Amino acid sequence: MTKKVAIIGAGPSGLVTAKTLLHNFPQGAFSPVIFDSRHEIGGLWPAGFPASDTKTDGTPGTLDPRMRTNLSRFTVAFSDLAWGSVFPGEDLPLFPRASQVGRYLASYAERYIPRDVLRLGHRVVRTERSVRDQKGLKWTVQWVKESAHGDQTSFDSPDGKVFSEDFDLLVIASGYFAQQYIPDIPGLDQFPGRVIHSSTLHRERDNLTDVTSQGQIVIIGGSMSGVEAASAVALHQSSTALSTEQIHPSAAKVHHIHSRSFWALPTYLPQESEETASFLPLDLAMYDLARRPPGTIEYALGPVSEEKAIQTNSYFQSLLGSDYKRYGHMGFTQDSDKKVQPPWVAIGNDYAEFVRAGTIQAAMGRVVSVQSNHDTKLALVEYILPNGDAVMIDNVAAIVMATGFMPYKSLSLLPEDVLSALEYSTEDPFSPLILDKGGTVRSEIPDVGFVGFYRGPYWGVMEMQARYLGKLWYGQDEAVVCQTADQREGLRSLRRADPHLARGQFPMADYVGLMESFARDLGIERSILSGDSRSGPVVPARYLYGTDTTRSNRDDVLAVPNKEAVRTLDDLQDSLIYHHDAAQKAAASAIFRALHGSWRSTKQSSGLNASGSGGFTGNLTFYPRYPTSPIYDREYLCEENTPIEQATPQERKRFIMRLAETASDTATSRIEIWSVDLADKLSAGVFVQNLELEPLWRERRGEEAVPGEYVIAAKSLGSSSGTWCLYTFWFKGVSISSWRYVEFESGVLGNEGVIS
Repeated sequence: MTKKVAIIGAGPSGLVTAKTLLHNFPQGAFSPVIFDSRHEIGGLWPAGFPASDTKTDGTPGTLDPRMRTNLSRFTVAFSDLAWGSVFPGEDLPLFPRASQVGRYLASYAERYIPRDVLRLGHRVVRTERSVRDQKGLKWTVQWVKESAHGDQTSFDSPDGKVFSEDFDLLVIASGYFAQQYIPDIPGLDQFPGRVIHSSTLHRERDNLTDVTSQGQIVIIGGSMSGVEAASAVALHQSSTALSTEQIHPSAAKVHHIHSRSFWALPTYLPQESEETASFLPLDLAMYDLARRPPGTIEYALGPVSEEKAIQTNSYFQSLLGSDYKRYGHMGFTQDSDKKVQPPWVAIGNDYAEFVRAGTIQAAMGRVVSVQSNHDTKLALVEYILPNGDAVMIDNVAAIVMATGFMPYKSLSLLPEDVLSALEYSTEDPFSPLILDKGGTVRSEIPDVGFVGFYRGPYWGVMEMQARYLGKLWYGQDEAVVCQTADQREGLRSLRRADPHLARGQFPMADYVGLMESFARDLGIERSILSGDSRSGPVVPARYLYGTDTTRSNRDDVLAVPNKEAVRTLDDLQDSLIYHHDAAQKAAASAIFRALHGSWRSTKQSSGLNASGSGGFTGNLTFYPRYPTSPIYDREYLCEENTPIEQATPQERKRFIMRLAETASDTATSRIEIWSVDLADKLSAGVFVQNLELEPLWRERRGEEAVPGEYVIAAKSLGSSSGTWCLYTFWFKGVSISSWRYVEFESGVLGNEGVIS
C-alpha cells in the first residue's frame, strides 16, 4: 500500500527526500508531497537574481546570488546529479555561486520530481498526529496559500481558509535557519543608525557608502557569518576608496567583535605527499579518509576534550603556517592557566589579510551596551574583553548582527506532545531536539523524520538521512532505530556541557564519521579512488544506494545515478592531480589571495653589483576592490611607491591585477596584469600579460623536503611588447613569504625585483 508522505520545505533537504522516496524504493511505495511557502524551489538558494527578496518577519530571504559556497562543488551536490550535467560544456568554478547552486537544484527537481509533487506557495501552519480507525496513526497537515509577495492569498480562499490533508508520514525539511536571531543588547532598540542582520547585508550594499561616510561599522558575532560580513564591508570600503583618483583608506574602520577564538580558513589549502604538493579546496583536504586512524571509521558525537582541541589547533597551524596564524587565528592566547577551547572555524579568503592591513579591527569580547546620540544619529558601543576591561567604540553609524538564526519557527508546527517526546528545548538552540541516528528520527515516534535539520548540514548527510527514512518506513525496521541510544546520550551530554569549554562549533560536526556510519547501516559500499579504499575525500558521489526508476529498463540497476556519479568522480580525480589544469586554478587562487596587502620591494637593474647600486627600495601595495569587468572574479589595484628622495612622478606606478577563475571567450582561468587608464589611473587600460603557472613543488633544504613550505613558478604570456617575466612565489603554509620577478626584453635580462 502506498504511503503518503508530507515533506515541509522545498530546499535541498526536501528535494532530496522526495527524490529518494520516489526513485530509490519500489515504484508506488511512497507518494510524497512537498510544501513550501515560497513560490520557487531551492530554499535559501536563488536560481537567479530576484528583483525583490524582502522578508519583514525575520524569516531569511534567499542568499546573495553572487556569494560563493564555502565548500567545493563536489561536496555541495547529490550523488546522482553531476554539476557537469547541469552546466554542460561550461568551465565551472570549484566554489559555485549561490545562483548556480539554485540552478543546480532547479535541474535536480526537473529531472527527478514530478510537478504535481510540489505545492509551492503553500505555507504549513499546523500539524496534528492522531489515531486513524483501524489504520494506525495519521498526520493532518494544515496550510494556507500565499501570494508571491508572502501575503496570504485571496484567490481560492477569500475568507483566509485553512486547507488540510491527511498523510501517513511527515518529514521536517524546512531547515535550521528558520528565524533571524538578534540578541537583546541594552540600547540596541534605541539606536537611530542602521541595524542590519548579516543575512540581509547583500541587499544593503548600495547604502553602505553613505553609512561609512558618517561613521564606523561594528560587526557583532563570530563564526561563518561574522567573518563573511566583516570581509564584505571591508571590501566595500576598499572599493569605495578606489572610486576616486587618489588611493586613500576610508576613515571608517570595520570593528569585528566576536565572543570566542576561531580560525579563518582560506578556501584553498595545501596538500602534500612525500614528493609533490598542490592546493586543494579545503573540504577535499580536510575530509580525506586518509586522515582517520586505521580501523573502522566511527562517528564522534559529544563534548570535545581539551586534548582534541589542542590536536585540531596543531593541525591548522601546521597546515596554514605560523605567519598566517598571527592574523587568521583570532582571539587565541597562550595562557597556560586556561583550558583550550574547542576551535571554531570560519571560511573567508580575505578576512586575515584585511586584519593584517588594519582594515578590520578584530577583538574578542562581549557587547554589553549601545549608547545613542540622537542628534548625531551615532552611537557609542561598549564591549567587555575576556580580562574584564571595558572598551568603547565611538561614532558608530551601523551595526551588523552576525548572530545567526534560531530553529524554533520550523518546530512550532509540531504538536506539543510530539515535541515533548523529542525532548524539545527552547533553552538550547545548539541542539533543540534529541534524535536517533544522525538527527533523523526518534524511535518512539518513527512516523516523523528530519532531514537537514541540524546546525551546519552537509548535502551528503541530507541524502543519507533521506535514505535512512526510506529504509525505515519501507521495511518498518524499527530495530535499527533503537540501536542509537548512545547518540541520544551524546546529544544530552552536549546540552549539559559548558558551551565555551566543551562544545564544538556544530553538534554533528563529524562529517566523515557520520557519512561512514550511515553507509554501514544502509549497506553502501564506498567507491574507491586511486586504488586505495582508505584515501581520498568523502563526497556524496562515492556513496550510491538503491534502485532508480528514471530509466526505462528497471533491470539496469543504478544506471542513471552511476553515470552521474562517474562523471562527478572523474571530475574529482582531475582536481586531485597536482599537475592538472584544475590544480593550477587552485594555485592561481591561492597566489592571488596571498598577495593582498603591502610588500617591501627591491628593484634591481641588470648588470648591477650585489650591493644594489642603481636600484631602489619601496613599497608595493595590492588594494582589493570589486571586479570592474564581469568576466573576472577578483581584482587588485596595485601601486608601487618609492621613497620621495628616490622617486620621480614617472616612477610612481599603478597597474591592475585580475583573477579569472573560469574560462570565457576572452579569459581563461588565470592571473592577468593590465595597465591603468592614463586618464583616471583607476580603470583598466590595456592588457599587459598573464601568468602561466608551473606545478607547485616542495621547498627543499639539501635532500630533505621542508614540511609546509612550497614554491610556485610562473611565466608571463601574451605580451605584445616583447617583454616577459619569470615569477617565483615562496609559500609557508598559505602565506607567501616572498616572491621575485625577473624581466626579459627581447630575450635579454632586464629588471629584477624581490618582494617580501
